[in-house]
Amino acid sequence: MMTSYTRFSQFHLAVRRKAIFGVCLALCILGLGHSVSAQEGRIISFDAPGADTTPGDYNGTYPSGMNTWGFITGSYQGADTVYHGFVRSPGGKFTTFEAPGADTTAGSYNGTSPISINDFGAITGSYYDANGFTHGFLRSPDGKFTSFDPPDVGGYGTFPKVINIEGTIVGNYTDSNYSFRAFLRSPDGTFITWVGPDACETNGSQGCYGSGASNINALGITVGGYEDNNGNFVHHDFVRSPDGKLKTFDVPGAGTDSYQGTGCPGCSTGLNQFGAIAGIYIDANSVQHGFLRTPNGKFTTFDAPGAGTGSGQGTGCPSDCSVSLNDSGAITGTYIDANFNYHGYLRTPKGKIATVDPPGSVFTSPSGINDSGGITGTYVDANGVYHGFVRTPDW
Repeated sequence: MMTSYTRFSQFHLAVRRKAIFGVCLALCILGLGHSVSAQEGRIISFDAPGADTTPGDYNGTYPSGMNTWGFITGSYQGADTVYHGFVRSPGGKFTTFEAPGADTTAGSYNGTSPISINDFGAITGSYYDANGFTHGFLRSPDGKFTSFDPPDVGGYGTFPKVINIEGTIVGNYTDSNYSFRAFLRSPDGTFITWVGPDACETNGSQGCYGSGASNINALGITVGGYEDNNGNFVHHDFVRSPDGKLKTFDVPGAGTDSYQGTGCPGCSTGLNQFGAIAGIYIDANSVQHGFLRTPNGKFTTFDAPGAGTGSGQGTGCPSDCSVSLNDSGAITGTYIDANFNYHGYLRTPKGKIATVDPPGSVFTSPSGINDSGGITGTYVDANGVYHGFVRTPDW
């Protein structure tokens, strides 16, 4: 559990952030605050110590989150085919760790998979036990672990997505029927769970990937999505207020046929401290596009130059796609070209879009952008090995 000092610091930082929201909100919405350039930034490639870089095995290093200070968390696969957690400092120093209870049996493909780090250094993620069941974990800034699962967990287990500055964690889990549901875990360890309005509640074997929360900010605003129960499993996004009110939304132009709509199964939606949201929508031709939704509900849609225009192509991906939005309004994510190659992109607050591909990449997947404009993610080289990268800001 977090120390009292950490809780005290979190409280005061959250209060300070809330106090400056009114001053900065207009500037950030208009794109007049500190912004990033669309010019080429410096890209640093890295591998966690112990990561297996044997060609052809599609193994290696998988960064998943970065905080404002530039600390990166993620996992790496060793030669033992076990996943291990890591933290990388801004200076490139690594700390590796295992969640207690994680199965580290060689050949198991189990282990520890961190997903998010907050500005105090608290980390959340998943670990796989010896039965292949997934549990959530919280790693405090001083390295102490807490394992957790929602009360009615079953099926595959628990999949945290994000931890905010106050230590609240959101994500999804499956119940005993393998139906996906959203959860919120408060810093005191209590849970709130829910599904979207008229969400499908069967399971993946029947085409339903249910409901899930994918982001939460310092004010307790949560975003996520769900597939509906109309038979086509159309996806919709939602905003959940701190008092639990759920509001759904769809981007104009989102399709209403099978596996179309706003968002996608397993996708992570960007959310900043002011309530702006960034994500993807899939049109009637099953092409992905990016969107930015202001706090008052106005939409801007966009496409990365070079994005394909065929089914399964475009700005975003059909499933398990990450979109990240910082407090300046900069967005990073993935686009798929006409040859189905994956590239990263950066969209500045003024709407300029640049490709983000590390040298030698044949597949790029950004996983986060921080408030300083740094981007982290994963890329695959020509030998099929995964590497981490960080793209430094342009100023």
